[in-house]
Amino acid sequence: MHGTLAFASKRAPLIYRVAKNLERQRVRGATRLLRVLRRFGCLNQPVDFRLDQFLHIRVPITRNEYDQADINTYEADLLDALASEVTKLPAPVTLIDVGADIGLFTLRMLARFPSFSSIFAFEPNSEGFPWLEFNLSRLPSSIERRAYQAAIADFRGRGRLVMPEPGFSPGIVANHTQEFIEPSPEGPVEVMMLDSLTLPSNGSLVMKIDVEGGELAAIRGAMRTISQSRTVIVALEAHPSVVRRTGVDPVHCLRLLSSFRPFHYYCSEGGITLNTGAAVFDQIAPNQVYNIVARSD
Repeated sequence: MHGTLAFASKRAPLIYRVAKNLERQRVRGATRLLRVLRRFGCLNQPVDFRLDQFLHIRVPITRNEYDQADINTYEADLLDALASEVTKLPAPVTLIDVGADIGLFTLRMLARFPSFSSIFAFEPNSEGFPWLEFNLSRLPSSIERRAYQAAIADFRGRGRLVMPEPGFSPGIVANHTQEFIEPSPEGPVEVMMLDSLTLPSNGSLVMKIDVEGGELAAIRGAMRTISQSRTVIVALEAHPSVVRRTGVDPVHCLRLLSSFRPFHYYCSEGGITLNTGAAVFDQIAPNQVYNIVARSD
């Protein structure tokens, strides 16, 4: 594990904060400085970052190189779009975070909308999961929450996490955020389907799926959940590098969702409306990462 869960600093080391600011300004050598700090153990102490007056997230900065600015701006466009949508949903509202890592999306979403009745978060990576579990454990007791060390797909069984081939994202160092699940009968990772969950009856659902190309399988394994929820919001990442690797454009996810029930689709970045009649990357800039929001009609 990166750092110790039980002990955390209230603020990241000054040299780390300086290096992060330099990296953000694209100053040459800043990324190398961060690597040196990590190599010499200067980042081993986790940091508690503030999300709002009540919520904090404990971050292993040697693994997840966040500073407060990263925390404050994380997925800002997507969170703005979802916060606008979720306030209109009839209660009770459940949040499902698939590919939750250490829980930053979940906690940022909760800071924007404190009225979630229940939270289900899934993270298959054995290094990230303990941090997710810990961060969810500090939520108010009024919120039902469950953290699962599992991947989500369209089958129940075992799998293994696989790193993309070199060159998957040119210029980006490969790390845990790029891992995807592959079926493997003897694999170390549990694989679940969302349809195995028991959710509040007649409730609303907000679902974020970020599984590096496994979104279609995750949706396929959630057919009953998506079909039977009163109102559904689904957020998906559209990543051109993932499309190149898998050969699957995100429009296939949209078409599958539309086969369950009517949806309206748009990108949180710029609000571009999408349709199912053409590939998503024929409707938006082909070399940019977007988040797609699907809102049930």
